[in-house]
Amino acid sequence: MTTASDATTLRTDAALAEPLRRVAFEAGMLLGLEATRDEQAYHRRRVTRAQYWLHGAGTVAGLRVSIDPVSSATPNANQLVRLLVAPGVGLDGLGRELLLHETHCLDLGEWLRAQDPDWLRGGFDAAAERLHLGVFARYQDCPVGLQPVLARKLNLGTDPVQPSRIADAVLLELDLLDPTVSLDRLGPWPLHGPVQGAAAGPLPDLSVEEQQALADLPADADAERARLTLRLRLLHLFDAPWSAPALTADLLALARLPLARLTLATTDPATDLVVNPARIRIDNLSRPFVPTAAQLDQALAQALAAP
Repeated sequence: MTTASDATTLRTDAALAEPLRRVAFEAGMLLGLEATRDEQAYHRRRVTRAQYWLHGAGTVAGLRVSIDPVSSATPNANQLVRLLVAPGVGLDGLGRELLLHETHCLDLGEWLRAQDPDWLRGGFDAAAERLHLGVFARYQDCPVGLQPVLARKLNLGTDPVQPSRIADAVLLELDLLDPTVSLDRLGPWPLHGPVQGAAAGPLPDLSVEEQQALADLPADADAERARLTLRLRLLHLFDAPWSAPALTADLLALARLPLARLTLATTDPATDLVVNPARIRIDNLSRPFVPTAAQLDQALAQALAAP
C-alpha cells in the first residue's frame, strides 16, 4: 500500500532538477521539524541523485525470481505455486537503494483469482496462448515505531501516536506486461537515443573539431566510434527540456524496477486459468542490470583489444 509519506517521497525524489538545500546552523537560531527534515532530505537526495546519474537503474546482485515447486507431473491440474523473490540489492528508477535481506513470496494462484479476468486479457497473447506478467520492485517508505505525541485536537477516544522512524523498505509488485514489449525497453530510466547520424558521420551542429574527430576514425575502429557516440549522446541529453512528472501512473512506472517476465500458458485468462509449474516460464535475464566500475573497465578493455 502506498502511504502518504511514500507519495511525498516519490514527488521529491523525482524532482531531479530541483536545487538541494542544507540547513545553515547558527547559534541562537530557532529551528523546527521542517529544518530537521530538510537536513535529512539533503543528504538522502544527494546519494540517490548520484546513484541515478552515475549508475542508473537495475539489479546489482541477486533479486532472482523463481517459483516453488519448479515442476509438476500433472500439468493440467491446479497446484499451489509460490512466486519467490530472492534476497539481493538493486537501484530503482529514481536511484534509490533496494535491499532485500530475505526471500519474499506470493501465492500466484490466489493473486490471479483475485484479478478481473477482463483486466488480465490486457497481458494475454492469443497467438502464443500465454499470459504475460511482470515482477517489479521499487523503494518505499515504511513508517515504524509508533510513539505517543501531543494531540492536535481534542481526542477522548484514543491516545495520539505517530511513527518515530521511517524504515527503508521495498515494494514488490506483480503487473500485466504488453506481450510485444520487452522489459529492457520498459526500463525506469529511458536512456537518450543515439544522436541521428552519429554512427554514420559528422553532424551539422557539432564544431569543426568535433566533426573532424569523427571523420578521422578508421573504418574498422568500432570501439572508438562507440565511445564517441556515447559522448554525443551525453552532449545532447538535455536538448529537450525535462521536468519531473506528477504523482501519476507515469511516475510510478518511472520509479519501479522490472525484475522478471513471467508467462503462464492459457487459452483464455477467464476460462482456462490453470496455475501449474509446468505452464509457467520465468525470464530473469530480460531485466536491466547495474554494472560495477570493474565490469565496465573489463568490458571496455575487451572491446579495445578485439581485432
